[in-house]
Amino acid sequence: MQDSASAHFPVTAVLLRKPSQHRWLKVSWKLLGFLPGLDETTLQQAASEGELVYLTELQFQLYKQHCDAYYHNLMSGTPKGYLICSEEGDSLAPMLATVDFDEAASFMETDEVVLDAPLADALCVWLEHFVVAHYQPSAPKKRRRRKWHEAEKGESQ
Repeated sequence: MQDSASAHFPVTAVLLRKPSQHRWLKVSWKLLGFLPGLDETTLQQAASEGELVYLTELQFQLYKQHCDAYYHNLMSGTPKGYLICSEEGDSLAPMLATVDFDEAASFMETDEVVLDAPLADALCVWLEHFVVAHYQPSAPKKRRRRKWHEAEKGESQ
């Protein structure tokens, strides 16, 4: 049976590159967002601040086992998309575009450049479609506490 919700969505990341105010960095990067979804006025305003860089041929790839993370992203105040890049001199090489915070956080721990931006409505609708089709929330499990004083008695005998 064919899945009704598509697991991938082609996007273009739009970055703002401008001279850094920090004395140890030459340039600073800001992810404006993903196309489709950015309006022309936002792009024009950003172009007056610095250079716009378009990273094409990216896609958000969704996996059923990560639906919990997608659900929490959608339920947050502002759902976000993440762009993971590696620094190559004064430029960035895109590695991955994702809507999974857990995945983005794991790249943050490896000192990769992780940029985020709010998701456009069209991307939120697509993500919601996928989550509704595949997310099965697990029932909360009650943890049974260990009685520490009984555990100590067992060890001393």
